[in-house]
Amino acid sequence: MCLLQALADGRPHPATALPGAWHASRRKDALERLDRWGLGVVRDQAGMLRLQRPVELLAEERIYQALSEDLRARLRLHVFPELDSTSVWLGRLDADSGDVACFAEHQSAGRGRRGRGWQMPFGGGLAMSLRRDVSHWPGVPPRLTLALGVALAEALGHDEIGLKWPNDLVARGRKLGGILVELRRREQRSVLVVGLGLNLALPADAAIDQPWIDLAGLMGTGLPPRNALAGHLLEALSRALDDFYAQPAETLLARWSRYDVLSGVPVRVTSAMDEVLEGVARGVDSEGRLRVVGQDREWLLDAGEVSVRRALP
Repeated sequence: MCLLQALADGRPHPATALPGAWHASRRKDALERLDRWGLGVVRDQAGMLRLQRPVELLAEERIYQALSEDLRARLRLHVFPELDSTSVWLGRLDADSGDVACFAEHQSAGRGRRGRGWQMPFGGGLAMSLRRDVSHWPGVPPRLTLALGVALAEALGHDEIGLKWPNDLVARGRKLGGILVELRRREQRSVLVVGLGLNLALPADAAIDQPWIDLAGLMGTGLPPRNALAGHLLEALSRALDDFYAQPAETLLARWSRYDVLSGVPVRVTSAMDEVLEGVARGVDSEGRLRVVGQDREWLLDAGEVSVRRALP
């Protein structure tokens, strides 16, 4: 990481000014690691070295600075250059570990909903998970994912950002990010792990298996610093969990409806049982289930893969 920190600004640097590891036998491994992360090093004719693209590295102390005093006091925060998965890492902690957040610059086995892989270039987005003990909760209804999505959309504060049931952040008909909510039982405790993957500034050739967009494409020069944004969104997720059972379902549904990009849209839904349903999406019910109205019946869906038959707004 020393070499990466020295080159992170994307400017040319003389090799002699770089950390000693550059001149050691490990330099080949360091360069291969940077290349694997999509951060290749370029040498110019003058022998100066720079990264192909600059990156603002995440730092625990800078993320903490963006949090409220209350959250700083009760949250443990970890930042890693590389992990298999932030959610998996949190799942390895003891049951009584309390509130913990984990960020990774690069994930080798990041996951989305239904076990799909979730990959993003090193430093090109935010890959984070938040762990909380919810043993005192009466249950974890499907609308929790909606509440977290609304909190993130409101925190990002951009008019073009919407929510696609149940867990996608979208803009201009393309995916901006996704939320993964998992409830785990450990040592007679109920532990909730909330994962977030968000595209910030991806290279044009990013290997993503669906139409995508990033915040840089939406906000341009208005994109906030990466560490400040990480803290801001972490705060939003934590507050959404704090307030979940204090907020009437009707209030949440009204907030959701402002971002719901599927409302009134013809959809084809593949249910968790691989049943294909066709109809028009009509919002969600009080539990957060998707309402789909067909020609002769209505379905309420807890989970499924939604595909839209026409372009999203």
